[in-house]
Amino acid sequence: RLPIAIAVLLAEVPCSPSLLLRHLRGQTTETEDASVDAWLKRSAENRRALAELRRMLEAARTADSRLDPGDPPPAPEVIWRAEARVAPVGSRRLKPLRPRLRFLGGMAAAAVAALTAVGLWNALGSSGEATQAPLVVATAPGETEIVRLDDGSVIRLGPESHLTALAGGAVREATLQGEAFFAIETDARRPFRIVTAAGTARVLGTRFHLAASTDELAVTVVEGRVALAGSGQEVQVEAGQTTSLVRGRPAPVEAAAAIEAVAEWMDGFLIFHDTPLGVAREEIGKQYGIEVAVDDQALLDRTLTMWFDSKSLEEVMTVVCSVVDAQCSMGGGVVRMKDAGDGDGS
Repeated sequence: RLPIAIAVLLAEVPCSPSLLLRHLRGQTTETEDASVDAWLKRSAENRRALAELRRMLEAARTADSRLDPGDPPPAPEVIWRAEARVAPVGSRRLKPLRPRLRFLGGMAAAAVAALTAVGLWNALGSSGEATQAPLVVATAPGETEIVRLDDGSVIRLGPESHLTALAGGAVREATLQGEAFFAIETDARRPFRIVTAAGTARVLGTRFHLAASTDELAVTVVEGRVALAGSGQEVQVEAGQTTSLVRGRPAPVEAAAAIEAVAEWMDGFLIFHDTPLGVAREEIGKQYGIEVAVDDQALLDRTLTMWFDSKSLEEVMTVVCSVVDAQCSMGGGVVRMKDAGDGDGS
């Protein structure tokens, strides 16, 4: 049983809907797989459409796994609920959802609208009222956007990407197509999951970059840990490491390049989320080509939650020193920090 949103997307797909569904479920023959591959090669729109369908099926499976069937309801109630589910899009059941769409066109717009409906499907309780409305954001070529979630997490969405996120209630989950840098609030009771067409990322730490296409999901971890899962396999990636899932299979874990080399649109951007000063000072030093020396070891465990976009070193250090309550001085290619409680410094 598929959500209405998947049916909406299938109606927009020029290939046989039943063939695509069987292909995604691994139920097609070699000849049918060749037919789908030929269709995918015809246009980027076709590849995006299949990616959207794959992601929505994953979202539907996730929703089904969370449902507690309970006791069978009376027959009249079953009939009432069946009639309610076929209410047309735009009816009263869908009014609580008003996503923000920055840039979309053609099939992409229809696909994201369908994904949004899947998010609403997951959020509806037995009363039919929305308890947690998803946030939908999309970017144009050359555009990025900062997304702040209700749980305190911050995401910088890369160019030509779109994100659907739920983070204000019991479920913390997002779907992603394209790329984004995540700074996720740690909550052991509510782990954060990111579903993509190529696999799922389970957040075990705080800061990382994801790039998701139809067949590949790549991660670069700056701080903490992230687990990638696909085709029954999972690989965990630590800070300073990178890997990818290609058609569901994990590639070797390797040392990561600087985040600016992985995503050029991150150049000049710094983001910290409960990041110890001992970690943040190294990133600031690399960003500005300067040494950040900390005279008092007690400062190293103080944490920073903030971001800077194309700010000068002086602007960054003014804020950082104020937040960690440090006295700072700059000169000779060195920023020196000491605890303000010591009473000495400039």
